[in-house]
Amino acid sequence: MDRRQFTKLAFLSGGLLSLLNGCRSLASSAMEPLPANASPEARKQRAGELSDKAHQAFMQTGDDFKMHGNEQIVMLIYPGFAALDLVGPHYLFASMMGAKIYLISSANDLKPVKSGEGLEILPTHLQSQCPVAPDILFVPGGTDGTLQAMKNTVFIDFIKNRAAASKYVTSVCTGSLLLGKAGLLKGRKATSHWVTLELLPAFGAIPVKERVVWDGNLVTGGGVTAGIDFGLQMVAALRGRQYAEAIQLQAEYDPMPPFASGSIETAEPFVKDNLAAMFAPLIEKLRDVSP
Repeated sequence: MDRRQFTKLAFLSGGLLSLLNGCRSLASSAMEPLPANASPEARKQRAGELSDKAHQAFMQTGDDFKMHGNEQIVMLIYPGFAALDLVGPHYLFASMMGAKIYLISSANDLKPVKSGEGLEILPTHLQSQCPVAPDILFVPGGTDGTLQAMKNTVFIDFIKNRAAASKYVTSVCTGSLLLGKAGLLKGRKATSHWVTLELLPAFGAIPVKERVVWDGNLVTGGGVTAGIDFGLQMVAALRGRQYAEAIQLQAEYDPMPPFASGSIETAEPFVKDNLAAMFAPLIEKLRDVSP
């Protein structure tokens, strides 16, 4: 069973309904226990009835709820991209029934693209097959990979070209530097990984230290794991809040980090200062390729 099938079953299951506002009365009536000796056929029939009622309940939740769609989502990849920057949002986008995702390589071929962590991703389409006006244009970040991608003028021109007609222009982590290199951040609020936030003004951007920052159709996420927050907000914008909440529950995204070191504000000085120092050479190299 693939993720889209699982999502559909999750939407149409009684367990999920019992956790969503507005659906409790339906779930309680539909979930009346069967006799202990009920046959497998009876249980299957009950499951089908519950599925039909659940579908109807979701479709009646409000005008902003959209179970099926046909969004075109372009996700760009390049050698050395950060895997979780891409995979987190991809999981959420792929959970939208009917949406089509285009994974497109900076090399404009269908060869595997290796992330900075060694995970290889196969592109699904060539740049010539990319929609001219996608619903989402997404760029992940990275470290040295992002630095090299910023020097790839053909790739930067492609980002600029597709961004012109995209409904949403988006990034996670240092992907915002690639948007900046394409001239897409001038006068706009944006965020990035905390290490590179200071570089955004060089691209004419207004840096904002938040997990997700919206400025019109420009939506940027902070470092790495912020991609999940970003992805959920995008799903809500496209399909409605309850759809996004259901996907969040499906993903069991309820973070309880073991340490309070996930932000520059909460990390211990020793960890924070030394990690920042480790990134100092990269920052200077990125500064060299900034405007």
